Amino acid sequence: NLLQSGVMFSRWAPHMARGYGYPLYLFQSPLSAYGTAVFRLIGFSWPTALNGMYALGLLLSALATWWLVRDLWGELGGIVAAVAMLFAPYHLYVVMYRGSLSETVAWVFPPLVLWGLRRWQLFGQRRGVGTAVLALAALFFAHDVTAYAFLPFFAVWVVGMSWGEIGTRINTDEHRFWHPFSWKRLGRGGLALLLGMGGGAFFWLPAVVERSSIQFSRANSAWPFLYSNNFLPLDQLLALPRQADPLLLNDWPARGLGAVIFVCLFVGLLVGWRLGGERRWVTAVLAFIFAAYLFLILPISTFLWDSIDILAAFQFPWRFLAPATLAAVILMGAVGGRRNRLSVIGYRSDGAAIPITDYGLPITLTAVLLLSIAHWGWLYPDHCDLPADISLKGMVAWEQDTRTLGTTASRELLPVTVAQVPQEPDLPPPWQARIVPQDLPDGAQILSAEYGALDADIELETPTDFTARYRAFAFPGWQVTVNGDVVPITPSDPGGLITFDVPNGRSTIHVTFTETPLRRLSDIISILSLITLLTLPILTPSPKHPQVVHPFTLSPCHLVTFIFLAFVLIAAKIWLADTQRLPLYQTAFVEGELRGVDVPMSLTFGTPGNPNQVRLLGHDGVETAVSLTDPLPVTLYWHALTPLSQNVRVGLTLVDADGLRWSADGLRDIRWVRNPGSSTTWPTDDYVLTGYNVDPLPGTPPGTYTLLLSLFDEATFAPLTISAGSGQMIGPSIPLAEVVLTPSRQPWRLDEMAMQTRLDAELSGLTLWGSDVDRQEAAPGDSVLVTLYWSADEDVVGTLALVDGEGTAAATLPVTLNTPGAGVWRHQQLVRLPVNLADGTYQWQFTGEDGEAVQWGEMRIDAPERLFAEPPTTRLIETAFSQQAMLVGANVRDAAAGEPLTIELVWQGLAEMAESYRVFVHLLDADGTIVAQSDGVPANWTRPTTGWLPGEYIVDSHQLTLPSELDAGPYQLRIGIYLPQGERLTTLDGANSVLIGVGE
Repeated sequence: NLLQSGVMFSRWAPHMARGYGYPLYLFQSPLSAYGTAVFRLIGFSWPTALNGMYALGLLLSALATWWLVRDLWGELGGIVAAVAMLFAPYHLYVVMYRGSLSETVAWVFPPLVLWGLRRWQLFGQRRGVGTAVLALAALFFAHDVTAYAFLPFFAVWVVGMSWGEIGTRINTDEHRFWHPFSWKRLGRGGLALLLGMGGGAFFWLPAVVERSSIQFSRANSAWPFLYSNNFLPLDQLLALPRQADPLLLNDWPARGLGAVIFVCLFVGLLVGWRLGGERRWVTAVLAFIFAAYLFLILPISTFLWDSIDILAAFQFPWRFLAPATLAAVILMGAVGGRRNRLSVIGYRSDGAAIPITDYGLPITLTAVLLLSIAHWGWLYPDHCDLPADISLKGMVAWEQDTRTLGTTASRELLPVTVAQVPQEPDLPPPWQARIVPQDLPDGAQILSAEYGALDADIELETPTDFTARYRAFAFPGWQVTVNGDVVPITPSDPGGLITFDVPNGRSTIHVTFTETPLRRLSDIISILSLITLLTLPILTPSPKHPQVVHPFTLSPCHLVTFIFLAFVLIAAKIWLADTQRLPLYQTAFVEGELRGVDVPMSLTFGTPGNPNQVRLLGHDGVETAVSLTDPLPVTLYWHALTPLSQNVRVGLTLVDADGLRWSADGLRDIRWVRNPGSSTTWPTDDYVLTGYNVDPLPGTPPGTYTLLLSLFDEATFAPLTISAGSGQMIGPSIPLAEVVLTPSRQPWRLDEMAMQTRLDAELSGLTLWGSDVDRQEAAPGDSVLVTLYWSADEDVVGTLALVDGEGTAAATLPVTLNTPGAGVWRHQQLVRLPVNLADGTYQWQFTGEDGEAVQWGEMRIDAPERLFAEPPTTRLIETAFSQQAMLVGANVRDAAAGEPLTIELVWQGLAEMAESYRVFVHLLDADGTIVAQSDGVPANWTRPTTGWLPGEYIVDSHQLTLPSELDAGPYQLRIGIYLPQGERLTTLDGANSVLIGVGE
């Protein structure tokens, strides 16, 4: 849209962020977006243009790698490195799965920078410095974060090339580890880096300096974006060749280096080291670079990330896999490099290599086969549907549906003045009307308005002065002139939109987005850098050394061999792998069963009306013992049996023997698992994997806990009912495993506890740090969860009490605090309030062994009005359920089809009930089919059975919505009382419900 509007370069995306604009191109490198837009403008469809850009970036990165490595190891070595780059797991992950177009394009430029630096430093070639400078500037414009990640690589390379050997002869000074340091070469390399950074300064300098103008802290606000959660485990870093599964909806590969590449890297390292001379020195430099980046990727570097603030801006330590991969594939070039006569075997006493047969070609062919086929499992990403609407309006709708802004997940590029994104559904899109009549004072009118992509010309007339609102986010660079005079801009509150003062009368307003002084300075730096680059041929003498001539070129036989091999590999992938004849691409979901799963299961989840909605196929096995401070990973496999109309979520909870929950609310995704989208999109032919971490609550003591599994409706939180394969109903949850939480090396800290009330009370060998109470208001008979946070050197016995205003205990409970060791611990106590508790305000009190006590909080008790005289009923029933409650009678009002049917039940408590039962009322037709129903806590959820006194009557009203059409015939009401887990109370004759007729 910008290019079609004549805007060749913009730091502002005017139509993003619901149309209010977004500084996307100020902070996110736009080179790949330009390439895609150009493809689109010349006639390609959007999918073709986008995929073409991905393919171009992938292939050009391999070509650039070959161009670099052939300088070091020859054409065969370059081919090995190019194939390794093309199929490197992390590279394919970025392209195929992460889908980062800017990073995909950025991979093209680092090899060119290294090639140019080497040619410029060692041989003084002017095309070398031109390539290095332009490639580095382009790298910043392609993906600035990748450029920052590679800068240490380039710096070490420049220093390494300052010791490099000039010339192309291999046999000169063969075993010399390094050569005399050259300040001249160092100066050349440093100049090239400075010019490259200067050439890209027009982008990176404003992006760095103006970061304070946006809400960048949002980028690190969620746990997936914290570096501490993104160090690579070894199974990711050294991933084995994988089997892609065409029926696994969210098949997601490892994002590491790969075991195959690591092995080839090691072989290349040995070969390169034994070659001696400059090759040995280059090998040492690359090995150092690889080791340094590998260190930053692994958890052992945590102390460094904690100490250096700038590292946190990278968010993901695994970003450094990009430079680590490049260093690895360059070293791998030695495997098929020039003079590869298996020189790793040794040398003669005079230093010459053993003259045996040249194995360069077969080694190269073997490496190409291994590196490509081993990584085919990364070539099968899931394909998403095309957007239905790719217009500007469709883009805004996509932002709203995905809860994102301007392609950013955390809204981190919002200007700091935006506290709340405006919601204006009744107004036209902002790009169509930046100033709307609704914002004008009475009598004012817009005479003309022309809106461009980054500017607007508006003429209006107003009888009074007023503050105009321009529907775009205020941001440095916006400029407003009224009648030719620049006026100040004030961001609106809370929307952060542009506002400015307009005088009475007729005014001509011009709004434009332009360069700030800083941005102009950065533009000048880039221009001066390019001018300096152009003048280098004049300022520097011609190189004294001849141009580099490659000592080895591909013979026609070799060329034909590689072309034939490429066709064979393509044919094998299409006819063998793509058709699932090879284990690299096969499904484990066969005939409704999942092969290879650690713990196969067959449980169905659904509702009473549709019990077979989702099937649990199994799980990967739950760890039976885990440290207290570590998450418990749980991977489950599901199959949608029918298209789902509602989104369901997985529930995983750790509970103790009393049923109390000891895991945190919500579940965190396992970092290396891509959980599926809404279950409403799950195909019935596929299966899905869900992977979540269950985090113990801070302060949880060691012990044995039960892991419960449930599936619930995201909108209503209602759990789905679980049924066994035989059809037997199990309930809303099922025990998945017994888990032992073992003591941790690091004790729980006080700052990890989110306490409602801080106490800091010292009570005879006990420090009571604070408390939580799950409610401040309750009714008699309710159960209240009280949590204590404490520390002690020995076990402590105390008393927890609810006391009234005079200090009299209305409820007491002995508490034993068993000390697991050092640290702050959590104790949870479920306190059932007495059924006969009187109205009033109470406090909680803990009393230690020596009688010292501390009080806190406030608990309001609202006792219900109780009825001990039997109310009149039209239907006398008098049926007792398990000698706990009696259904005395009912009043049923007449209703026609389509109208609400009101049933008034009268219950009587026979005994105190420790659990809260629910009442169900089903309207049955002549065939016994449920045509309407009502379930819930008695008296519209206001009189739980835990608060019923013996002898008390409870009036329980239910309203059933009758269908618009009812068949003629007799109808009955089925009434019963049950626990949410499914257990029903029974009558004296063993029935779990009573039936009463309601006529026809």
